[in-house]
Amino acid sequence: MTRQVLLLNSDKPEVLHALARRPGVTVRVITRPVYAGLYENHETAYVDSFADLTQVERAAYEIAAHGPVDHVIAATEKSVVAAGLVRALLGVPGPGFDQSLRGAHKRAMKDRLRAAGIPVTDYAQAPTLDAVPAAAERTGWPVMIKPVFGAASKCTHRVDSPGEFARRHRAGDFADLADTRLPVQVERLVRFTHEYHCDGVVHGGEVARAAVSRYFLPPLHTSPDLNSGYLADQSDPFSREVLDLHRRVVAALGLPAGVTHLEVFRTEDGPVVGEVAVRPGGMGISRMWWHAFGVDLWEEFVRVSAGERPGRPAREPRAGTVGRSRLPALPGLRTRVLALPGVLEVLTPEECASPGRLEAYFAAEDEPAAERFIARLHAMAGHGA
Repeated sequence: MTRQVLLLNSDKPEVLHALARRPGVTVRVITRPVYAGLYENHETAYVDSFADLTQVERAAYEIAAHGPVDHVIAATEKSVVAAGLVRALLGVPGPGFDQSLRGAHKRAMKDRLRAAGIPVTDYAQAPTLDAVPAAAERTGWPVMIKPVFGAASKCTHRVDSPGEFARRHRAGDFADLADTRLPVQVERLVRFTHEYHCDGVVHGGEVARAAVSRYFLPPLHTSPDLNSGYLADQSDPFSREVLDLHRRVVAALGLPAGVTHLEVFRTEDGPVVGEVAVRPGGMGISRMWWHAFGVDLWEEFVRVSAGERPGRPAREPRAGTVGRSRLPALPGLRTRVLALPGVLEVLTPEECASPGRLEAYFAAEDEPAAERFIARLHAMAGHGA
């Protein structure tokens, strides 16, 4: 029997490829018009934005008019809440609107996590950019400000004082945040030593597998061209704390199935949750997992989102650790990096779907060796460690 999957996606090809490998699956799509060329062979409905839930509702009914839907899959962070609405409207199993909201809306997410006793920094929601100073008085300065819906570190700013906010606001420094026309999440700055992430596969409400990784530099402190990291020692006491925290976050959100990407700060008082996304991490994290564990996180995402059981690793875990680094696609750099001992592969901009960037993956003996390797890669790209 053919299964009907409704995919809410933008330009993420990995999920489409994973669905195409499945016999007996028909994929219908809701996307933005700019991505129409990616879905020429699929029944498609369009929205200007997944944030416009009225358009999402209309697109869902347009798709459903051609037959029932068995599964709804949200492949981007921006489409998570829209997918919850579509499931509720069409009566499709999976996370409903409230559950999906907690997986994408930063204030709703942290309300749920704090109620479950999970450590998060103080936060408040400002209805507009002009209301940020009042919200920051409740959280305490300095603060990080960002849209309540948003992916990665886009439109995110550190502000140290009311005076700095006023000066920068007048200068238009926060125009990108104002242009989102969304409420603003105001969070007290976390003083941390390192930033980690924990990625996992959830099935039947339980964590099927998870692993902790460390960023070489925090994403807000480095260029997207040099986003780098490596898998941490999973037996280290701090890694075990983060793995337990990840399990508690999944339980607090009531997540029945999915792939998670949890951001965690290491502080003097222990781990503090930044936020969690219910989709595979970007910047080469999924490919790093493939080299380390023989697990394709996009394949697992499709499996559990479509009601299937998690798959088995393609091979035994690699000894030591595996790291990754984005690099600018400078002339000759790929050839020079490929010549280094320990390099597993270097993807071209076309292969990693990131214009102007390479993605390098390598094996190292341990975490210090991974740190040294990444510093060497950055130096080869013309940047100091």
